[in-house]
Amino acid sequence: MLLFCDPADRPLLAVVLEVQRRWDDSKRRTWKLYVAQLEAELDVNAALLVYCPDRRTAGRYRDLFEFDGLCLTLRPFIFTPDDVPLVVDVDQARANPALTVLSAICHGSHADIDTAFPALGAALHSLGPRNAILYYDVVLAGLPVATRTRWEAFMTTIANYEFRSELLRVIAAENRKIGEARAVLTVLEGRGVPVPEDTRERILACTDPAQLNTWLLRAGTATSIDDVTRG
Repeated sequence: MLLFCDPADRPLLAVVLEVQRRWDDSKRRTWKLYVAQLEAELDVNAALLVYCPDRRTAGRYRDLFEFDGLCLTLRPFIFTPDDVPLVVDVDQARANPALTVLSAICHGSHADIDTAFPALGAALHSLGPRNAILYYDVVLAGLPVATRTRWEAFMTTIANYEFRSELLRVIAAENRKIGEARAVLTVLEGRGVPVPEDTRERILACTDPAQLNTWLLRAGTATSIDDVTRG
């Protein structure tokens, strides 16, 4: 799920992305549940994007929603690799990181996918640290194993790409912070110390390694959440 927000971080649009590799008639109803639940929870409009690697399967799903009954009409955006260009231009990738990531996933099995690696790396580099990590995880999850192996080798060994080492350092640092924040919560849970939701969010959002280390040390002897977050 992707959530698009305005400059004040207010949600504007939610997008659900599903990969559908085979025909499933039940999607006529279950996809409606996905969208309705998301709209109700976030109080925003939601769009459903369905990726079908097979053209014939995509065509059947498009026909499924041509005449969709009497109420709660759903018109998902159904697309195939033919509908998404392979992004190899670095400037285009920086201007549209989301399209670049989607393009790489859609064409992950194609023989020329390696030509998109420089653009994909540039797209990730154009994002802020947290978004870069999220997008990087999406890429790893969406690529076939063989392509993913070559992509990771590109990001760790190919020279003359200044974004490579910087991005991976940022990813490693952010993952360490996230791990330390979760460790604080795990220790508190193990000691039976209740953690209010706002405090939990504060701990998970903390990016200061020194503060996280202080909280972790305090959590080892804490009997209340105030013992951890005081001062």
